[in-house]
Amino acid sequence: MLDDVFHSIARRWRWLVGVTILMTLLGLALGLLWPDRYTATASVTVESITIGEQTQDVNMETQRLVARSTEVLSIAAENLDDVSVAELRSALQVNVPRGSQVLEFIVTAPTAAAAAEQANAIAEAYLEQRTAAVQQRITDASATLSSTADELAAQAAALAPEDPRRISLESQVQALQDQRAVLIATSFDAGSLIDPAVEPTDTDKPKLYVFVAAGFFLGLFLGAFAALIRDRVARRGTRAARDVAPERVATPTPPRGDVAATIDVGTSTSADPRDVSPSAVRSSS
Repeated sequence: MLDDVFHSIARRWRWLVGVTILMTLLGLALGLLWPDRYTATASVTVESITIGEQTQDVNMETQRLVARSTEVLSIAAENLDDVSVAELRSALQVNVPRGSQVLEFIVTAPTAAAAAEQANAIAEAYLEQRTAAVQQRITDASATLSSTADELAAQAAALAPEDPRRISLESQVQALQDQRAVLIATSFDAGSLIDPAVEPTDTDKPKLYVFVAAGFFLGLFLGAFAALIRDRVARRGTRAARDVAPERVATPTPPRGDVAATIDVGTSTSADPRDVSPSAVRSSS
C-alpha cells in the first residue's frame, strides 16, 4: 500500500515540486506583508477599602470585569487620541495572577508607543473609576446619615427639654453626627500603578523563516496529496478507456479468381438488353 502511494507520487513529482514551490512563495509573501504588532503590560494593585468601620473584601474576578467595562474604557478613550472604546476593548486583555490582588492590563497595538500609552491610560482610568466609585459611596452614606440626624433632631425639637425622649433622640443625633464625621475623614487607597507599561522593543510578529518553513511543509503535504490524486485519476481514466475500446473485426479478403468472377457477373447482369443480337434471340427460341 505504501509502495503504491510512493510510486504514485514519484510518477507525478512535478506536481509535488510545483505545489511546494508555490506554497513556499506564498509563505514568504505572507511573512513580508504580515503587519507588526506590539504588546505592553501595566500592572495595578487592588486594595481593600474600609468605609467607616466596615472593610470590604476584594473580588478579583469582579474587578477584572470592571477593568474591561465601558465606564473605564470611556475614561481612557477621552485621554487618548483617535481611539474608540470598541478598539480599546478589542486590544485589551486583563489577567489576574493566581493568588494575588493585581490586575495586569495587556494591550496589543500596531506600534510600541501606542501599546504602552494605551495600557497605562486604561490602568489609570481603572484607578480613577474605582476611586470615584468609592468616593460616591462615602458621599451617599454621609448624606444618609445627615438626613437621618436631621429627622431625629426635628423630632427632638418638638419635645419638651425635660422629656426623656428628647434626651434619647439628641443622643442618637450626636452618634449619627460622629459617624458622619468619621466617614468623611476616612482615607482610602483604591490601588496604585506599581508597574507602568514601557514601549516594547520586540514585535509579536513571527520571524520570516517561520512563514517560509510553514509554507514549505504545507506545500509538501498538499503537493503529495495533489500528485497522488492526479495519478489515481489518470490511471483510472486510462483503465476506463481500455475497457470501452471497440474490438476491431478483420474483413476476409476474397481470392483473386472470385473477385474476377464477381466483376464478370456484375458486368453481364448490368448489360443493356438492347445490346443482345437478333441471332442470339432466335437461337434461344
